[in-house]
Amino acid sequence: MEGLWDLESLAQLRKRLGLTQRDLARLSGVSQSLISKIERGRINPSYEAVRRILQALERARAERSKGLSAKDICTRKVISVEASDPLGKAISLMRRHGISQLPVFHRGKLVGSISESTIMRKLEKIKSPSMRIGELIDEAFPTVPEEASLNLLRQLLQEYPAVLLQRNGKITGIVTKADLFKVLDSDRGEP
Repeated sequence: MEGLWDLESLAQLRKRLGLTQRDLARLSGVSQSLISKIERGRINPSYEAVRRILQALERARAERSKGLSAKDICTRKVISVEASDPLGKAISLMRRHGISQLPVFHRGKLVGSISESTIMRKLEKIKSPSMRIGELIDEAFPTVPEEASLNLLRQLLQEYPAVLLQRNGKITGIVTKADLFKVLDSDRGEP
């Protein structure tokens, strides 16, 4: 597991992974009473015991993530704009929904994207909020099948701010870095 780990968070992490003390004991090869004492702060465990517990938790976390796909973590309501819409509409939608990027469509076809960073980069070109989004768009977000793996999403989100999901040629959801972080946060039990 990455970074330093706080023994006081053992119970919280174990519960997030859906494990009982008995389950964790079986997976780690330590006694259930040792896990109970660690969780209550009644013992300073050996390095070896901590190592075995951490490895068991990491295996449980990895196993839990294995079955997830893009459709399990996506936001189903895709907020978007048309290329012919005024820039002010995109800004208003981003502010209202607390998002930083939007897919851009033209007559139902994905043609690009608009983001806060795009707007900031092209600020000198913007004459007014009524300027058409189509004059400022960036490349479209990549689209993947709903069954795409979290690993593929992770790779794409290193290059793009969002990934769109599709089924039968229709956009069915969107995944952003924030969606992926939620999964990692719940898996690792980190704040």
